[in-house]
Amino acid sequence: MREQNTSRSKTSILTTLLLSLVASTGAISSTTEGLNCSAALGQATAVVSPGLASTIRMMSWNIEKSQNPGWEEDLRELGRDRQLLLIQEASAEARIASALPQPLFRAFAAGYTTKSLTSGVLTLSSVEPSLQCNLTAWEPWLGTPKATNITEYLLVDSDYRLLVVNLHAVNFTVGQEEFAAQIDALKPILSSHRGPMLVAGDFNTWSNSRGEYLQQFMAEHELAAIEFTEDKRTTFWSLPLDHIYLRGMRAVEARVVVVDTSDHNPLLVTLEIIE
Repeated sequence: MREQNTSRSKTSILTTLLLSLVASTGAISSTTEGLNCSAALGQATAVVSPGLASTIRMMSWNIEKSQNPGWEEDLRELGRDRQLLLIQEASAEARIASALPQPLFRAFAAGYTTKSLTSGVLTLSSVEPSLQCNLTAWEPWLGTPKATNITEYLLVDSDYRLLVVNLHAVNFTVGQEEFAAQIDALKPILSSHRGPMLVAGDFNTWSNSRGEYLQQFMAEHELAAIEFTEDKRTTFWSLPLDHIYLRGMRAVEARVVVVDTSDHNPLLVTLEIIE
């Protein structure tokens, strides 16, 4: 019995070490990706689209891998005539963009992948992005990736560009080291960008410590959270999981629509650029 317990103990230690290695390697990789992305911001581009106008209608929604009946109808209705759609848990196999009536450019960052499914974060836009780069974090216990998609867009009658961050945060952690590392990987990007900025997604802020860390990080980069008068955002332990942060922009309309086609309710916002 003692030998069996010793064997189990060694296996447990080895598993913990491997998971720690995955997490630390992921943090280093994400940091490097962030630095590379920040260096590419604002560079000359071959994109010839006219750019986004100063008023932008957008949506952020964790669509739960498009696995529930009726998601296409909800997406078509809620996403109609929107210039930016930020989708988390987007299934590549679902061909989400095809469900929308307007033609849109696609920027996809792969996350969780199986033999039959590739999901991640998908940013759809009415104009072509001048830059796209992806960051990858890792769930420490599951060893699965969580994606962040960075896009940059030209603006009509402006020398600035709009930076858009679409993020799905790590979820299953005991502490918040991996969560903080994923958020911190944005530092060089947010610090380097000159112009309006939009950071949104499913941040999995199911604890006060996670929410406080995120809020402090965004405040340090002069990003403010959108507040919803009728706040029907999806919660866990009474804490909202989905957020939208702005810099150099303001929300002139913000609402949450309750749906039964995902375990998250979509956030619908109309934005105006103020700088």
